Amino acid sequence: MLAVVLLTGCDRAEDRTARLDHVVTASCPKGPEPDLSLPRQTLPDDFVPIQVIRCRWDFRYLPSKGRWEIVIKEHADGPASELMTELRRPSERSIFGRRVICTDELIVADYFVVVDSSGRAVLPDVPRGVCGKPFPSTLDALRGLPYQVDEQIPVRRVESDKAFRTGCGDDYPDLLSRFGQPGVTTRTWDPPLKGLRVCVFRTAKKISNTRDTVKPSDVVDGRFEFSRILKGDSLRTLLTALDTAPASDCSGDHTRFAVLNPGHYGQAYVELDGCRNLLRPDGTLGRLTPDAVALLTD
Repeated sequence: MLAVVLLTGCDRAEDRTARLDHVVTASCPKGPEPDLSLPRQTLPDDFVPIQVIRCRWDFRYLPSKGRWEIVIKEHADGPASELMTELRRPSERSIFGRRVICTDELIVADYFVVVDSSGRAVLPDVPRGVCGKPFPSTLDALRGLPYQVDEQIPVRRVESDKAFRTGCGDDYPDLLSRFGQPGVTTRTWDPPLKGLRVCVFRTAKKISNTRDTVKPSDVVDGRFEFSRILKGDSLRTLLTALDTAPASDCSGDHTRFAVLNPGHYGQAYVELDGCRNLLRPDGTLGRLTPDAVALLTD
C-alpha cells in the first residue's frame, strides 16, 4: 500500500503574536463578488471575535424592477469557538508535491470577516487540505453559525422586469447571420407543439447573412421588444408554414428577428424582414411567406 505522508503547519510559520496587518471594514464589499485573491490574515492566538459577518451573492427577482444580482449581508454574534478552532488549524502539504492525485472541482468559502471587541475586522486565512481546497469541517463550521440577515443590497440589474416576466431575456444572439444551410424538413418539431413562445428582438445594426464572409465576431445581439404565446389555430397554421417552407439561399439584410421557443433547447429563428429566412432546430434554412411572418408579430 502507498502511504501519503502529510506535513502540517508549514504554511503557518508566522508568529501568531504578530500584529494584524490586513484589517478590513466590517461590511460587505460593494459591487459584484470580490476578488478571491484578496490578502488574508492568519489570526493571532489572542484574537477573540465577538461577531462573524458573512456576505453572499445571489440573484433575486425584485417586484417591478426585474432580476438583480444582490449581496446578502448576515451576522452571527458570539465567539464562534468551533469556527475559530478550524481557522487556527494548519494547512496540509504533501511531501510528494504535484504528484498527489486531486480532483478538479472548485471549492471556495463564502466571503466572511471576523470582528473583535475593538471593532477590528479581519478577512481570515482559511486552512486548506493537501489539494488546496478548504477543509470541509471549516466550511461546515462557517455555514453552521446562527446568522441573522442584516440587509439585501441590490448590486446590478441583470434582466429587466419585462424580459423576466416574458421569459425571453433582454438580449439574444442573432444566430441567423451565422448558422444554417439551405434545406427542407418533414417536421420542425416532433411531436407537434401545444404552445409556442415567440420572443421578438431588434438588432443594433443591419445584419447581412452572407455566411461565406461572416466571422463569429460579426454575430451581434438583438434587443428584446415584445413576446407572445401562440396556441390553437394560429399555432397550427404557423407549424404548417415552418414544415413546408422551401429551402432558402437568400442573403440579405434584416433588422428584426424572432426566437421561437418550444420550451426546450430545440429553438427556431425567423427573420422578420429582409429574406424572411427560417433557421430550424436541425440547422436547415427555409424561407417563409409574409403571411407566415405576420403570425409572429400581429
